[in-house]
Amino acid sequence: MRIATAQNVTGEVQPSPPVGSPARGGGKQCRAFDIALGVLIAAVPLAFSPLAPVFLKWAILGVLTPLITILWLWGGCGRPFRPLPKLVAPLLALLVVSALSLLQAINLYFGLERIAFFLFLFLIYLIVAYTCSQPDRQDRLVRYLLLTLLSVSLLSLYGCTMGTCLASLSVGETLFRLFGNTNYGSAYLLTVLPLSVALYLNTPRQWERALCGTTLFLSMALLTLSMVRGAWVSIWIGLWVLVRVFYHGEQRADTFRSAPRLPQVAALLLLGSGVLLALALWPLCLPGAPSFGERVASAFDPRAGSLQVRLAMWQGTLRLIWDHLWTGVGVGNFPLAFVPYRTAFIYRNPAMQLEHPHNEFLNAWAELGPLGVLAFLWLLVRVLRIGWHLASRSGSRREIIAGILGGLAASAAYANLFYVGQTPASAMNVAIFLGMLDGMDRQGGREERAGPIRLTYLLPGLLIMGLLTFQYFLRPVAGEIYHYRGERDFRALRMEAGLSRLEQSLVWNPESFAVRYRRAAIFFLMKRYPETIREAEEAVRIHPKLEIAYGVMASAYLKLGERTKAKEIFQHALALNPNYPHALNNLGALAAQDGRIAEAETLFLRAKEIMGPGEMSPYANLGNVYEITGRIQEALRMYETAVALKPEFGSSWYTVARLRVLSGDPAGAYAPLARAIALDEGWRARATKDAVFEDLRQGDPRVRILLRLE
Repeated sequence: MRIATAQNVTGEVQPSPPVGSPARGGGKQCRAFDIALGVLIAAVPLAFSPLAPVFLKWAILGVLTPLITILWLWGGCGRPFRPLPKLVAPLLALLVVSALSLLQAINLYFGLERIAFFLFLFLIYLIVAYTCSQPDRQDRLVRYLLLTLLSVSLLSLYGCTMGTCLASLSVGETLFRLFGNTNYGSAYLLTVLPLSVALYLNTPRQWERALCGTTLFLSMALLTLSMVRGAWVSIWIGLWVLVRVFYHGEQRADTFRSAPRLPQVAALLLLGSGVLLALALWPLCLPGAPSFGERVASAFDPRAGSLQVRLAMWQGTLRLIWDHLWTGVGVGNFPLAFVPYRTAFIYRNPAMQLEHPHNEFLNAWAELGPLGVLAFLWLLVRVLRIGWHLASRSGSRREIIAGILGGLAASAAYANLFYVGQTPASAMNVAIFLGMLDGMDRQGGREERAGPIRLTYLLPGLLIMGLLTFQYFLRPVAGEIYHYRGERDFRALRMEAGLSRLEQSLVWNPESFAVRYRRAAIFFLMKRYPETIREAEEAVRIHPKLEIAYGVMASAYLKLGERTKAKEIFQHALALNPNYPHALNNLGALAAQDGRIAEAETLFLRAKEIMGPGEMSPYANLGNVYEITGRIQEALRMYETAVALKPEFGSSWYTVARLRVLSGDPAGAYAPLARAIALDEGWRARATKDAVFEDLRQGDPRVRILLRLE
């Protein structure tokens, strides 16, 4: 490339064919491009697996996307750059609005990272759009999708049926969680399932029908095993759109009702038998889970806990939108801005993901404001217009169009119940399908006379993409690798090694507040309180509203004896979010120590209300307050509830024993006292000196034997 550029400058040779021109003759490069694109598609369901390291999504996007871009440009694969695909304008509008929203971002780094992610998705969309402008490559891309899903499904069900899939670090668990967890790959199934149904209904060749049918059958079984609420609701919307497009009466001699019965019945039998297979495998694959019937009932129960948490998230997101109605909080900054809007339901479900509001339109408005919503709606309308135009055009591949539109409709419905676009794996798959739909609208056999762009004009853009790749993809990848290895060290109780890994992670990814907070928490457990405070301060520098970082910082000050400083920080955390239970509990404990019993009780009751009936700390704290004020019966009820929730704490059992004596039930004190001593021998020595047990030590031979007094 350097020689050709030098010769062009001196004017000694004819200009080389332009980049993107079919005249470049990129046979090997095009084959390499097809392979790289196939690998990218294959990586879609793996990109956000719960077992795979977090950095996998960055590696897939940051390595494969530039690779296929370079192969596409250098090898002459695809069409010239103009005319641009029809969905470029709304996608560019969304990108421009995202760039403008950086002015409101709490943290610029996370906003730039999100924009780099959008750019990579935009490149995937463009490449697939140009690839699908050639009819032979449309079929090739569909084949990649179906073969990928077939392989993933086979491996998933194989791992599921090994019988040990839930054993820790077993081969079965690895296979099932890596390939089969459709909670994180649901959009992949939602988009590909309608496509496989459409191809099965319209495929004349037996081997292709067998391929599509097997893919449909196994994928439906996996979707059933996952029992994702949003997928079960939205998949029927996608299938309805498929039938509506594929059997559109104005363009076809037959409608769905008048079509041959065999393909219809066979497709329904495949779907139904896939569900029956999942039902049969349920006890083997999910031995500890509720029954199939209970899961089906919970999927449509509006009182289910997961749906209640989402309703709380949507309510909080609406409040956030109202407070930032016209500007948004900045692209990529939702998790930083949402902290003050967390409610009790969210704190009762700590495993709930808070990176996004689980609703595409709410996410767009919260981060980008009304301009982002308008760009989002513009994209949706353009997709609908292209799809309807293609479905009405004679000679179009109606089954592929119907499958793509059905899949996109299912994804759109799912995106407003759970999430799609915010999850990298799902967003990649949606970008691929948008590109396929757009490319099919370009009538690929026609010669286009628009002048293609040369590589020399693209060099500035490639340089910018390279810098973005290094700063916002490759560096986070390296940081996440060290983070992942550090967590493995912590699980193996190699604390110093884990801290060293996290320190190396920060060298590569210094803006990771999660790593900073993790280091602070580890230092606190190791009783290294000054280092805890330093790391927590760095975490809140990156994420100024991270209330848990303020919580661990204040706890460290409390351990150092600086009660006034700790109280100020806990109050600041509570000002950020009035529903933060850790701050409520600690402020209540400080109030009780200062003799402000009524205030302490109010704070503990508030923490109990937020944390719900499944957390023991508010009950223990209330029990302590009631004991101080002489309300022994109420204190006993609180501590009995605490030991029922967390029976592994000897201190709670010991307090139950004391309170039973004080409440006039000395005979009932023996069992909890024995339990406390069984958990920790230190309570035996304390019980031998505690005045509350004086009568028991004198009159109950069981207690004397337990305390080794005779």
